[in-house]
Amino acid sequence: MNRPLSAFSILLLSAVYAQAEQPDVKEFTNSIGMKLVRIDAGEFIMGEGHAPPKTRVDWMKRDWDEAPAHKVKITQPFFISVYEVTAAEYKQFNPKHPKVDQPVPGQFPITFVTWDEAVEFCAWLSKKEGKPYRLPTEAEWEYCCRAGTKTAFPTGDTISDEQANINAAKMVTVGHFKPNPWGLHDMHGNVAEWCHDWYGPYEAGEQTDPVGRADGEARVVRGWSFLTTVAPNKSKYVRSANRSGQLPGDANRATGFRVVLGEMPKSKPLPAIVELYQKEVKQTPAPKEGPDPAKPFFIDYKKEGKGPVMAKDSWGPIFNQHNHFGAVCVCPNGDVLAVWYSTVQEPGRECSQAVSRLRAGSEKWDPVCSFFTIPDMNCHAPVLFTDGQRIYHFFTQSLKGWDDASNGMRFSEDNGVTWSKPRIILDRTDKDALSQPCSCIKTKAGVLVLACDGDNHKDERFLVSKDDGKTWKVTQGDMRKSAAGKYVIHPAIFERNDGAIVTYLRGPNPMPNAITKDLGDTFTVEETKFPGISSGMKTAVLKLQSGAILLCSIDRTKELVGGGTFAAISLDDGKTWPHIKKIEGAGGYMALAQGANGVIYLNGTQLNVVAFNEAWVRGK
Repeated sequence: MNRPLSAFSILLLSAVYAQAEQPDVKEFTNSIGMKLVRIDAGEFIMGEGHAPPKTRVDWMKRDWDEAPAHKVKITQPFFISVYEVTAAEYKQFNPKHPKVDQPVPGQFPITFVTWDEAVEFCAWLSKKEGKPYRLPTEAEWEYCCRAGTKTAFPTGDTISDEQANINAAKMVTVGHFKPNPWGLHDMHGNVAEWCHDWYGPYEAGEQTDPVGRADGEARVVRGWSFLTTVAPNKSKYVRSANRSGQLPGDANRATGFRVVLGEMPKSKPLPAIVELYQKEVKQTPAPKEGPDPAKPFFIDYKKEGKGPVMAKDSWGPIFNQHNHFGAVCVCPNGDVLAVWYSTVQEPGRECSQAVSRLRAGSEKWDPVCSFFTIPDMNCHAPVLFTDGQRIYHFFTQSLKGWDDASNGMRFSEDNGVTWSKPRIILDRTDKDALSQPCSCIKTKAGVLVLACDGDNHKDERFLVSKDDGKTWKVTQGDMRKSAAGKYVIHPAIFERNDGAIVTYLRGPNPMPNAITKDLGDTFTVEETKFPGISSGMKTAVLKLQSGAILLCSIDRTKELVGGGTFAAISLDDGKTWPHIKKIEGAGGYMALAQGANGVIYLNGTQLNVVAFNEAWVRGK
C-alpha cells in the first residue's frame, strides 16, 4: 500500500492540482479504469419543506434537517464517477484492504472505508494523474442525484426494489440497475456514500457552492444503502433530499464513496453549531453548599414545574414522543447534565440524544436541546461519567435497529462546553462486538470499567481502559453465561471496598448480581433480595460520598414499597439493605449521580428527574 498522506499533504495536493485542466469531453475513463461523466454548472432546489415537520404524518415523509429547502447555484462544472468506487479500483491504492476481493472480483463497491481513507484515495489518485480528485460536496451530490428532477426520486414520487438496491440483504455489483437521467448509477441505495462536508443544519436563503459546516461530529453520508429500515416509509431514507451522516472513523459494511474530478469550491463553510447547554457555562469549582445533610431533602422537578421541558411538536433532532434510557452526571462546576435517548421508535434511525442542564445554584432546568446527533444513525444508550475533572460520554452507533452496533466515546474537560471528537472504541466488526453501554465506574486503581450489553443481546461483558479511555479491551467473562445462560441485560455496577465489582442485572426474579474479582474475566452470580425487573426498566447503583451504596430500581412484585420506584441504601458494601424508601417522580431506565454538596440526582425515562439526599432515604 502507498503510505497514507497527511491532512497537510492532501491540502497541498489540492492546491497544486486546483488549476489542472479538465478533460474536454462529456465522459471519459481514467488511468485506473474509472468511468466519469461531466456535470455542467446549474442550479436546483436543495432539501425538502419550508420548515421542520410538525406532525407524525409529515415526519414519515421527510426529516427535520432537510428544511428549509433553498436554491443552490453550482458555478463550476465537474466530473463525477458513474459508479461507486469499486473494490478493484480501490485495490490499486490499497491491495491489503480486507474487502478488495469479492465473489465477483472487483465489481462490488468498496466498503469498510473511513472518511479519511476515502480522502486519501482521492489524494493518491490526484497525485497519480496530476488532476484534482476529491469527494463531492453534499450540494454537488444532491445536484447529481436529482439530475434535473424535482420529485422525491428521479423515478417520480416512489422508487421500487426493481429500480434500486434498497431494503435488501446485501449490496450488488455496480451498475446493476438503470442509471439516472445524468448517467449515474446507484445514487439511491446499494451503499451509502461519503461526502466532503461536516454535517449541520441548513440555513435559509440562496447559496452558491455550499461546503457545509466549519466543524462538527459527523461527516455527511448520502444515498443510504441496501440495509432495511424500521421506518413506516422504508424508502424515506434513500430519497434525493434525505441527509445522513457518520463518524469519520466509522468504517462499516454499508458505506463506500464515489469521487469528483474538479476544483474544490472556494466558498466559506457555515459556522459550527453551539447548542443551548453549551452556552454561558461557568468554569468555577462546584459549590459545596447545599441542603443540610442532616435533614431529609427531596424534590420532584417535574411536579414543581421546574423540570426539563421539550416542545410538544418536536420532530427532530430531538423528539417529544419517546425519551428513554436516562444518563446523568454532576459536572466539576456543580452543573448537572441529564441526557436521554430521544426518538419516535427505539430501533429507529432517527434515535438521537437530548440533554438538559441544571446550572449550579438554580432550581430550574434549562429547556431540552440536542446533545448528540448523528443523522440517520441509531444513537442510543447514553452513559455519562465524571472522574471529577473529565466528563465521559459513551454511546452506541447502530446500523440496523439497535443492533450491528459500535461503541463510541468522547469527553469534555470544560463542563460540557466543548468535547473531544467522538470516536469508536469498539467496532461492530470486532469479534467481541458489544452493543449498548449501560453504566461506568473508575476503580480505585484508576481503571475505567464500562458495563455493556452484547451486540444482538447475545452476551454481557465489560469494556475496560487502563489509560483514561485511549485504548479499550473486552474482558472475557460473560455475565449471561455465568448466570447459567439466563437472559440478563443492562448491568449497573459499583466497586466494593475489597476491589470486587458488583453488577445488578435485569432479567430473572429475584434480581441477580454478578460479582467479579478480576475486572470482568470471571463472574460468580448470586440472588439479591430485590425483585427482578423487566421491559422498560433499568437499575442504577452508586457508591455515595459517605461510602454507603445506593441502589434505585422498580418494585415490580409490589413486595417492598407497594410498587413503583424505590431507593435502597447498604452500609456494608451490599450485604444488607436496612433502608428502603419509595420514590415518586422518576423511574424506567435510570441513572444516578451525586454532587459535591451531597445532593443525589436520579434521572429516569421521559424527562423525569428527582433529587434527594442520603438523609431522606435513611428517613432521618
